[in-house]
Amino acid sequence: MIQIVLLLLILLLVLPALGALLRALGPALAGGFRRIALWLLLLLFVGLAATGRLGWVVPLAGAVFAVLLRLLPALLPLLPVLQRLWRRKTFDAAGESIVETPFLRMRLDRTTGEIRGEVLAGRLAGRQLYDLSSADLREFHAELLRADAESARLLGAYLDRVMGAGWRSGAGADEAAAAASPSGKMSRAEALAILGLQEGAQREAIVEAHRRLMQKLHPDRGGSDYLAAKINQAKDVLLRENR
Repeated sequence: MIQIVLLLLILLLVLPALGALLRALGPALAGGFRRIALWLLLLLFVGLAATGRLGWVVPLAGAVFAVLLRLLPALLPLLPVLQRLWRRKTFDAAGESIVETPFLRMRLDRTTGEIRGEVLAGRLAGRQLYDLSSADLREFHAELLRADAESARLLGAYLDRVMGAGWRSGAGADEAAAAASPSGKMSRAEALAILGLQEGAQREAIVEAHRRLMQKLHPDRGGSDYLAAKINQAKDVLLRENR
């Protein structure tokens, strides 16, 4: 019995560490690691069986089965909750959604709804948007209108979020044109970053990620038409490729 308890304690310590390692390795390396680990586990099991050292497996399985039977009445009401948590696992792993253009990288914290932006190119490269004054942001937006329309749309969405739509008054026809829907084809990697998903996300996770983001960034809730369009485009890209 002591051996069984020690084994369970070791598993409780090792499994979280293995999970963190797999997340750090990335999807491709993690898949290879899992396959290697599965083969090693199978070989270990065969070796123990061949040498007659599997006597502890039967009492361990019996103990686990007995515990599960005892906990089953309490676990049954939790099944719907566990199912929802499982569907959201891929979405929650990343912690943030990212929209990137040649001049800007915008991050949305899905827990707080906070948007943070970083300038990637130009005279303000390396600066954080929250460090810039309102006048600097308006001037930067005017520069982006001439340099890159997609970056201008993204910065406009940020300004809508932090300053309200009133900043657009007097911005001119160029700004109105830049506020149109996103242009260009979206890659799968970009779509995953926008929805905060990892490679291998299934349809349920994609739909759930889209729903939760739209709750925070819908134009009627302080978001913008541009961000809503990007989120919709990301969902369409991933669902189309998952067919």
